[in-house]
Amino acid sequence: MRDHRRDGDTTGRSRASRWFVHAVVVAVLAAVVSCTRLGGVGDSHERFFFGTLQTSSRTAGADEARGMRVAHMTVYWDRFEPAPGQVDQRYVAALKRKLRMFRDAGLHVEAGVGLNSPPPWLSARYPQDAFTDQGGARFTSSPNLVFSQEIRNAAEDYLRRLDQEIGLGSFWALRVGVNGTGEFTYPPPARSNGGAVSYWAFDRHAQASGADPGRPATVPPNPYPGWRPGQTTYRGAPFTAGQVSRWYGWYLAALADAVNWQTGQYEALGYHGLLLVLIPGGGFYPSDLSEAVRHHLGATAAGGLVSRGAGFFRTIGLIQHRRTVQLVSTALVDGSGTPRNNACRPEDRAVTPDAPTPAAEARARTWSSVRWIARIAAREGFAVSGESAGPHVAAYYPGVMSDAARQLKSCGLTGLMWAFDHNLYDGTPGSSLGDYASVIAKLQRGAAP
Repeated sequence: MRDHRRDGDTTGRSRASRWFVHAVVVAVLAAVVSCTRLGGVGDSHERFFFGTLQTSSRTAGADEARGMRVAHMTVYWDRFEPAPGQVDQRYVAALKRKLRMFRDAGLHVEAGVGLNSPPPWLSARYPQDAFTDQGGARFTSSPNLVFSQEIRNAAEDYLRRLDQEIGLGSFWALRVGVNGTGEFTYPPPARSNGGAVSYWAFDRHAQASGADPGRPATVPPNPYPGWRPGQTTYRGAPFTAGQVSRWYGWYLAALADAVNWQTGQYEALGYHGLLLVLIPGGGFYPSDLSEAVRHHLGATAAGGLVSRGAGFFRTIGLIQHRRTVQLVSTALVDGSGTPRNNACRPEDRAVTPDAPTPAAEARARTWSSVRWIARIAAREGFAVSGESAGPHVAAYYPGVMSDAARQLKSCGLTGLMWAFDHNLYDGTPGSSLGDYASVIAKLQRGAAP
C-alpha cells in the first residue's frame, strides 16, 4: 500500500544559510551513496542506479544487459525460522542459490529481510505484545517492534542467525520499515472498527506507566496511560489540545524509534551497505494534524493516515542520521498531484514542510507524493531514491517511465527501482524492457527523459 521540529527561519540571511548547509549535507550524502551503491560493478560514469522489484533470477541477465545494476529479493522470517531457534536449511540453500544467480549476472542485491513476515509462533509466544488499538483490535501481520522488547529480542536473534547463515554483507542494501508492507508507518486501521482510525498504542507495554522492562528502554512511558483518542477528558479533567499533541508526539517518536533500532542493529552486526527507509505516499499535512488534534484524534478526513503516523513532515526528522541511511519514496508515478505525477521544481524549497503558510500548504497539496517527500528529505538532510508505486496502485500507461524519470531527475533522487520485474515482460502498457532501457540510457548520459 502506498498511502501515506524545527522553527521556521526568521530572516532571509538565516534562511539562505540554512539552505546552503542542507545543500552541502545532501551533496555529501549523495557522494557517499554514489561511492557505496554500485561497488565495482557500475561504471564510474553512471549517474543513477536502476533495478526492479521482485526481480526474477530468470531475467537477471537480460535486466543487467539493459542497464540495470540492482536486483531485489525478499527473505521471509516465517520460512527461515519456522520454529523458535530452528533454521530451515533447505530455505537457506534456496536463498543462497538465488543470491548467487543475481551476483553471477552482475547485479547487486537489495533485500527485504522479512521482519514484516513474522512466524506464527511469535504471536503465540507473546500474545499480549501484539499491536493493539484503542478498541482492543490486534494486528499480528507485522511484529510489534515499537513497544515490545521481547519482540525486538526475537527479531535480533533472527537477524543474527540470518547473518550467520547468509551474511548480511552479501547484500548491497537492506530495506527498513515497521508495518506489514515493510514501510515507515503503523499498521492500517482495523476493520473491526469500520476502518476509521486505529492508534496502535494499547498493548500492555504501550500503556504501562513509568518503568517497564517489557518496553524498549529508548521508548519513554506513555504520558497519559488510559487515555483513548476521541476522549475529551482524562481522569475527570478536560484533556487539552496541548495534551493531545504531547500524546501524539510520543506516538510518532515511538514509531521512529523502531526504525532507529533496526538501523542500529544492522550497524552492530557490522553491516556497511545502504539502509533504505521506505516512505509510502505523501501522508497527511500539517493542517490535517491540527484538525485531528482539535477532534482529540477522533475520526477526521485524514484520520486514518494520522492514526498510522504518516506525518512524514514530522517523522522523517526523527530518523537518526547514519552514514548509509537513505530514504526511499515508494510512490513514484502513483497518480498523485495536479497535474498527476508532476515533477519537482526549484521553487519548492520556499515551502517549509512542518510549518507552511496556508497558501504554501495549498500549493504543496497539488504536488505529487514524491515531490513532497523529496522536499522533506532535503530539509532534513537525507538522500532519497525512488520506487514506482506499481500498477496495482495506479495503472501504467504509455510514457509512464518517462514521467518517473522526470520525477527522479528533478527531485534529485539517486536511483529507481521499477515495480515490478515481471511488468517488463508481460505486456503492461508503457512498462516494457525496451522502455526501461531507453529511459536508463538517457538518464545515464544526462539527457532529458
